[in-house]
Amino acid sequence: MGGTALTAIYHLLRFGVFELNLDLEEIRKNGSLLRLPPQPFKLLAMLASRSGQVVTRDEIQQQLWGSDTFIDFEQGVNKCIKQIRTVLGDNPENPLYIETLPRRGYRFLAPVRTKMVPAPPPQVKEASSGLASSVAGEVRARIEAASQGLPPEQPVPEPAPALSPPVVAASQLPPPSPVRTPRLLWILLPVLVVVAALAYWLFTRAN
Repeated sequence: MGGTALTAIYHLLRFGVFELNLDLEEIRKNGSLLRLPPQPFKLLAMLASRSGQVVTRDEIQQQLWGSDTFIDFEQGVNKCIKQIRTVLGDNPENPLYIETLPRRGYRFLAPVRTKMVPAPPPQVKEASSGLASSVAGEVRARIEAASQGLPPEQPVPEPAPALSPPVVAASQLPPPSPVRTPRLLWILLPVLVVVAALAYWLFTRAN
């Protein structure tokens, strides 16, 4: 049996131009992400989720700092309220979002809309390495060829590198063969000597 995949849901609180994502702990203004540390964000979410109600300092201490934490609580909550007002651009003398109730706590003034939206699906990025890209391209090419009824393209074999003749050292070369005088020369040599002597005798006799 196949199960149904569950879609993640984001819980949002919207007021004015601001939006709180309670799951990602993000605050955005007109879609632009703003920087707010985790503790001030939790305090802002606590106040906004109870818009129009008084949130006492005792409740803030118990939920965000713990009931057994007393050191620097006053300084910590005052610092968080200051950071929240800086991000919202709120003026403590004429507040639009957070009202301070002396010795009691705080009240969120702006109306808040609660909304739940599905989380976007995770993005799959293509690998940046050349090997992965070439493999992915080959797979896509094979899929396209198969869908068109064409045989898959075969890779062209690379030509084998040419072999250079081996280098032979001079010491390994065979010695040169001696020059031999043709046998016919030895046979004709005496005849030539006789002919030359006869010619010389005839020449001297004629003179």
